[in-house]
Amino acid sequence: MTDPTQPLLQVRGLMKDYGGRRVVDDVSFDVSAGEAVALVGESGSGKSTIAKLLSRLVEPDGGAIKLDGVNMLEREPRGPSLAYRSQLQMIFQDPFASLNPIHPIRHHLERPLLRHRRVPKEQLEARALELLTMVGLQPAADFLDAYPTELSGGQRQRVAIARALAVEPKVLMADEPTSMLDASVRMGVLGVLQGLVKDSRIALLLITHDLATARLLCDRVIVLFAGRIVEDGPSEQLLTSPSHPYTQALLAALPRGVPRVVKETHPMLPSPAGGGGCPFRSRCPESTSQCKDSMPKLEKLSEGRRVRCFNRDTAHV
Repeated sequence: MTDPTQPLLQVRGLMKDYGGRRVVDDVSFDVSAGEAVALVGESGSGKSTIAKLLSRLVEPDGGAIKLDGVNMLEREPRGPSLAYRSQLQMIFQDPFASLNPIHPIRHHLERPLLRHRRVPKEQLEARALELLTMVGLQPAADFLDAYPTELSGGQRQRVAIARALAVEPKVLMADEPTSMLDASVRMGVLGVLQGLVKDSRIALLLITHDLATARLLCDRVIVLFAGRIVEDGPSEQLLTSPSHPYTQALLAALPRGVPRVVKETHPMLPSPAGGGGCPFRSRCPESTSQCKDSMPKLEKLSEGRRVRCFNRDTAHV
């Protein structure tokens, strides 16, 4: 039973090492039912790895993943159960690779319904049609026996969303769900996700590099750099008044015509600084000797905002 007084998903101190390099470091955040949260950052920031850790496609090296207050890593140390996978579902980035081309859409929807025992066999087709209707594929009967190769990218991604919904998840993770779609169909897919959060009270974790999408769809934004959270807060506040120099740099890089409220002088060098201290220091115009000597803590500022910076712009908080 979900406790409405606590976040549905609680991530605490999540860590992951690859080849001796820490790619996710002490990441903690919450997502509540009916809330959309964006993980934002450039390539290599750790956002997709976090999604894989939460879905347990990859096992964490440390930390806690709590669903409804239960630490699932302690409850299921040998790997995720079928029940865990039903509670937390993933929508992958590439709609052309996430659906098996040799099976019709019917198979992609009915298989999870059977595997997770959501409906009896005689109700499989009716439920599959209902799922297709939920994601805006109508008339649903026209899609049920089609093959993925017969559908557009946007239609395939809607099928992928329907497949994730088949097991009635509490948490839905979407990894760049519109990045491979034409601009003309992106809004339709985002609208489906927005409706699920509002109407079905699903918790949505959106992994994206697109700040405009994060601002449109999400209640809160978490900004990642080099595997750590550097800033987070309510999306409108954070994206109009960023405090961390990296968040400011991301906003400064937006194309012309997208509203910006930050300086455009931040250098964007190829990689984070190594060694101790703040990994953003080599790219930061506000860097000091303190930034080289020690790692800043993720500190709470105004209500709902956190930032990891010695020289944060408090005028924007």
